Amino acid sequence: MNPMKTVEIADGVVFNTIHDNRFKTMKLIANIYLPMKKETAASNALLCYLLVRCCKKYPDFTTLSRKLGSLYGAMLDGSVSKVGDMQCLTISVGGIDDKYALGDESVSEQLGELLCEVIFNPKVEDRRFDEEDMKQEKRQLFDMIDSEFNDKRTYALIQLMKNMCSDEVYGLRRYGSKEDIEALTTEDIYTSWLRMLSDAHFEFTFVGSSDPQKAVDVIHNSFKEIKRTPITLNNEVVRTVEAQKDVEEEMDVAQSKLEIGFRTGVAEPDSETVATRLMCAILGGTASSKLFLNVREKKSLCYYCMSRYFRLKGIMIVESGVENTNLEAAKSAILGEIEELKKGNITDFEINSAKLAIVNSFRSIVDTDTGLASWYSSQLMDSSVDTPEQAAEKINAVTKDEIVAAANKLSLDTIFTLKSR
Repeated sequence: MNPMKTVEIADGVVFNTIHDNRFKTMKLIANIYLPMKKETAASNALLCYLLVRCCKKYPDFTTLSRKLGSLYGAMLDGSVSKVGDMQCLTISVGGIDDKYALGDESVSEQLGELLCEVIFNPKVEDRRFDEEDMKQEKRQLFDMIDSEFNDKRTYALIQLMKNMCSDEVYGLRRYGSKEDIEALTTEDIYTSWLRMLSDAHFEFTFVGSSDPQKAVDVIHNSFKEIKRTPITLNNEVVRTVEAQKDVEEEMDVAQSKLEIGFRTGVAEPDSETVATRLMCAILGGTASSKLFLNVREKKSLCYYCMSRYFRLKGIMIVESGVENTNLEAAKSAILGEIEELKKGNITDFEINSAKLAIVNSFRSIVDTDTGLASWYSSQLMDSSVDTPEQAAEKINAVTKDEIVAAANKLSLDTIFTLKSR
């Protein structure tokens, strides 16, 4: 597999090309990075969904859908996420690869033009977005926030991060708050759009077997008239724990949620992130992990028990669903398994199983054009950009001593418990 090729086409605007002939489709993705701030999180999130709703050239759902249909059923989508201390607005278009189009039609060029239409030429009049469009997208955003609240596992994770990172922008929700969204005006969104065009760091990624040059030209021309003062990508990492937090919340839930957050002392671009990732997998990232086999299966203390590593922020979390009567026992058992890691009580089977699971995940994630694009975009702040094969080599090279060293850097930061009444 060829690695990603990168070229800067404007100040703070990068175009990445990933050539892969396995797919009959192509995808063009714009990842737009802005600083995560309480004052702008809500307006940026709402802006993203307004941009993919319609644009000046295709001012309603019907005309936009008709255009997508004419491009062999192309798709247009938007999403909002957190990437370290950055808020990422993702707008993507996708369709069939040029070689499958009729005649000499260039789908990639037309999708590039459509992507530029929604980003650079939105449905705006008198320096404001459309009021009715904004009302509908506000309702959609409220529904997304409500769905996160209704999924208690997701809600518990959000609450853990909110409390654990209370002095960091990473503790903010990716959509902002309902109150901030409700207060937004059409003029506020217009201001956010102008700020995005001038300040954001843009990463465009093309995945497919076609020549992306026409899409590059369209995007390059769109930026020619824009005065840019792009931000520098930033990510502050807290490596130590000043005071442990223990937060408890009661709610009418069928199953209590136990969320435990640790500072690992290791974050990108540190080289030790590879060993920390493997350590986390051995602890609770696979079906052969310590948490799954010992805490869940042998002791039957949890409905689920797993660990995750957020390598950009140097945070590891353990998530579990527990009966109220088992909360303390589960907590003790989880912390006990971490102590076993620190002592070096790890078998070759556990190490090899974790390595195999991680390497297999690397291989499977790049089986789609979306997964392939995500693989490379997730390495934006890494010290190097690796292919799946190169990343697998690094995982397989990790030694037991490095795993134990990573475990001994763990510091318990926050425990959040969502208890059933």
